[in-house]
This record gives sequence, C-alpha cells and structure tokens, in this order.
Amino acid sequence: MPESGSGHPHPAGPYFSVDLHLHTNRGSSDSNLAPKDLVERARAIGIGAVCITEHDTMWDSREIAEMAADSGVIFLRGMEVTTDMGHIGAFGLERYIGGIYKLAELRRVIDGEGGFLVANHPFRYKLDPRFSFINPDHEPIDPTFPDRAAKLKIFGLVDAIEVLNGACSEDENVFALQVARHLGMAEVAGSDSHSAGSVGCVTTLLDAPVKTERDLIDAIKAGRCRAGRGLLKNALARFDLPDYLLPQ
Repeated sequence: MPESGSGHPHPAGPYFSVDLHLHTNRGSSDSNLAPKDLVERARAIGIGAVCITEHDTMWDSREIAEMAADSGVIFLRGMEVTTDMGHIGAFGLERYIGGIYKLAELRRVIDGEGGFLVANHPFRYKLDPRFSFINPDHEPIDPTFPDRAAKLKIFGLVDAIEVLNGACSEDENVFALQVARHLGMAEVAGSDSHSAGSVGCVTTLLDAPVKTERDLIDAIKAGRCRAGRGLLKNALARFDLPDYLLPQ
C-alpha cells in the first residue's frame, strides 16, 4: 500500500467510503436531517457506511442496529463532543460521560474504551481575520506556518485530524491537511451534514469494508484511511495538497 507524506499507509483504491461526521434532527437541535431522509440519501448515493455523530449525545445501539437492518445501509455511531479545545469526534463510547467536556478527560475515557478521537474542523474561522469575532481564540492563525499550528495542544490529545470537512472552506481544509502531514497523523473526512443534500459530499476512504464500530476504530487507528471527495459525481478521489504545496 502506498504511503503519503504522513508516513501512514494509504489506500490506493478502490475505496470503501464512510461519511464520518453528520447530525440528524433525532439528536441535534441544529439539524434538519430526518433519519428517514438520511436512509434514503445513503441508499441513493451508494455510500459504504454512515456514522451518526450527534452533538454531545449518542443514539442507542439498538436503534442504530434496527435502522441498519431495516434499510440495508451500514450505520455506525459516534459523538461530536464539545470540549474546551474544540469539537472532537469520539468513537468507542456508549454514552456521554460527565467531565468529557475537558479534552484531557475525554482522552482518558476513550483510552479506557479502546476508541479514538478526531479533531473536527480544527481551523474553522481561524485563518481569516474577518472571522475573529466568531473565532474563540480571537486571533487568526497564520496559514503560512503549519508547523506552528501543529504545536497546538489539541493535536497531542487526538488520534486523527478531520482534514476535509464539507462545511469548511478550501483554505481551512488544506491547512488542516498540511498540519496532519506535518504531524504524521491519520487523515479523515466528514460532511458535517445537517441536511440530506450534503451527505457524502466528502468521505473517509478506507482500504477495506467495515461493518461495525470496532472495524472502523481498528482501521483508523492503524492509519488505513484517507480523506476524499467526488462520491456524488461518481468520481471518488483522494484529497491531497495542491501542487504548489507539495515537496519539490
């Protein structure tokens, strides 16, 4: 299997595509995506699997199993945890646990469960000075120095970086990819969809199918993943750095 600049083995294709990050109105108040519409959309686009990652809550495992059995679509569970260092995709938990709003505590808990953590959209609104008013850090990050951003504490407490988020700008996504490559961390993607039309607009690409949350955890912890897009156009491709940022 080929390697990228991160040093991780990356799938060369064909890929098993997973939307690793989305929200439904069943568990996220800011979502317009009804579970029945998610089922229809997943069937229509032919995606490999869908992870439902509600804000600070999780679907019951029996409900997910029933929806998957009834639809023929592979549905998996995760949770997007609001922490003191940003939004974190957590996989391997059964429920929200008090105290995990602190990322260090979430790290401790997830290690006990054998799961993994993703830094979701780590640079959203953080590169452009015009968005400083909604940037919790209030100061923009200089996008010409990914090595500096790589020293942020959040990246020492997660297993993977969401380098491709369907609701982020191209600049934010490219910078996240630069940081992931600098750190040699696993690269994943999620639509961050809150409505049916954007489900699958970007996906995590795996080298083999997964059927369970444990399969997914094992694949990503081993770095057998890549971010990609193009599923909706039947032209699935890896997300990579633009030519001008590639090593000469």
